[in-house]
Amino acid sequence: MYRIKEFAAMTGLPPSKIRFYEKHGLLSARREENGYRVFSPEDAFRSNAFRVLLQYGFTVEQAVSMLDAEQGAEEFKRSLVEQRVKLRHEAELLRYRLAKLDSAIELVNTGDQPAFTLMTAPDQLYVSASIGRDFGVSAENEHEIALLYDLLSITSCARIIPRHDFDAPGSTVNPSYVIALPESEGHRLEGADPAHVKRLHLGRCVRFRRRVTRKQSVRKEAFADLFSYLDKHSLTLRGDLILFPSFLNLDGNGSDIETLFVPVR
Repeated sequence: MYRIKEFAAMTGLPPSKIRFYEKHGLLSARREENGYRVFSPEDAFRSNAFRVLLQYGFTVEQAVSMLDAEQGAEEFKRSLVEQRVKLRHEAELLRYRLAKLDSAIELVNTGDQPAFTLMTAPDQLYVSASIGRDFGVSAENEHEIALLYDLLSITSCARIIPRHDFDAPGSTVNPSYVIALPESEGHRLEGADPAHVKRLHLGRCVRFRRRVTRKQSVRKEAFADLFSYLDKHSLTLRGDLILFPSFLNLDGNGSDIETLFVPVR
């Protein structure tokens, strides 16, 4: 029998983890008369099997349960196959997350000055969290919003600015808040109510990047550079704009780099 310090050396587990795993039922230490907890070689073998299951991506609770379960080879194989599907999904999300991280780094490096690119942008599917500043619609779309947030590596929080806002009285626009993803990723919306998923046609667009605060973002004067560019290139607005914030805080005052896709003709 081995005391906790010796058992830690045998297994490579720090004492804090040994205590944690004891609480979750992995290890069953015995107490000597002097009060010291002791472990057997079988505990070490069990901890090795447990850590292999953790490598497969199972949770602590799942791994302990699997060690204690009376399951045949086919049942165990089924658990492994299900875990493989889950890990492939997580790996795919991780690739998207890395791409977004690369994009954010590029924005920080190049986003100080307004930038314009004429391009063809993919249509966006989206679920509304608000209509303007009224968030009542989010209760109707609760299931779809939760589904899209679970895919946040692929989806994006965004704002849709109606084209007619620029002709309306007042000094600000009134964006609606949505969560969106490219139409090409629409197959991921299995389980969503199609009636709650809308499509924003983009096509020929000006991609406009700017650095502003959230308060400045809605002011019409913050779009002056955009309209100067459109006038200079004889372009006009064709539809509603979609704005993707980066949620950066570049100067401690809420300054962010926003990317807008502006449909034009």
